[in-house]
Amino acid sequence: MNTEHIQKLIDQQVFVDVFDDNAEESFFGYIIAQSGGLIQLEHYDEEGRFDGVLIFEKETLSRIRWGGNELSSTETLIVDRASSAPVSTTDIRSAVLSLYEQFQYVCLTLGSYGTDVIFIGEIDEHLEESLILHEYGTRSSQDRSRLLIRWDDITRVQAGGVYEQNIHNQYS
Repeated sequence: MNTEHIQKLIDQQVFVDVFDDNAEESFFGYIIAQSGGLIQLEHYDEEGRFDGVLIFEKETLSRIRWGGNELSSTETLIVDRASSAPVSTTDIRSAVLSLYEQFQYVCLTLGSYGTDVIFIGEIDEHLEESLILHEYGTRSSQDRSRLLIRWDDITRVQAGGVYEQNIHNQYS
């Protein structure tokens, strides 16, 4: 991804659609920061509702789209834009720890496993090469376990979205 073009999108506060082909998903929002190999997105759903902060590794993104009717229509639905502060970070590890400090939980997406492999929980311990996540189970099972996850396997971290916030609230 071209850093110069991304910076223009940040400076001009352009509403974009970011594509993560590994996860076969795209995300609407405003890119609010970039540093190192990361991009931070203030995420909104297709109804214009704030849906948290996402931080991606640039290499997992295939393209960024802006302009067009779909994006313009969605942006007009945003009543109150969130005031997400850019996370000062240069790598995925510091991004995870920064969002955890801010929200008291994180939602992690691992490598090329797709969106079916996400883990939401609290960080018990962070080590040089990995972290221990006290994972939240599903609403129905309410089971909790601990996972040892390598930093290198994490490609996206998010927090503040409706789903993961509700799960966090259920376990708090």
